[in-house]
Amino acid sequence: MWAIQAHNKSLYAGIFAAAVFLMFTALGPGIFGSQTMAYNSWQYQIFNTLCHQDPLRSYSISGMQMAVCSRCLGIYGAFLVGWMSMPLYALIKSIPQNVEKNWLIAAILLNLVDVLTNFFGIWTNTLISRILLGGFMGLPMALILANEFFTYNKSE
Repeated sequence: MWAIQAHNKSLYAGIFAAAVFLMFTALGPGIFGSQTMAYNSWQYQIFNTLCHQDPLRSYSISGMQMAVCSRCLGIYGAFLVGWMSMPLYALIKSIPQNVEKNWLIAAILLNLVDVLTNFFGIWTNTLISRILLGGFMGLPMALILANEFFTYNKSE
């Protein structure tokens, strides 16, 4: 029988609350029914230094541009999903090595290839390819911390 033990519960809850806040803020003013221009909204200002916020590379909700581009949305969304699934992941994880680090390195390299091939005109990335590659980077960012918050023990 496998048992899971939680550590640093208050820190886990705090980071979870921050991830939820960032995800909903990233969705921009359209999610809140605001008619304020995105560039003047508090959501847009929060991410102003973190994301280029290019309208051609961003999704829209209710006709309003999201506060982040599709790649950043994938990162924040997948990080939140990874954070929520961390207890289950720690329970079912059967490989003691930190393969999540390899996933993160692979995701960073894939995103770099995507950006460079788009820059040099070899490949044209889309909103979907950006959100998927961003998600591929956000998920291991959360799961890499699973051992810090949860451990699994085999009880007899």
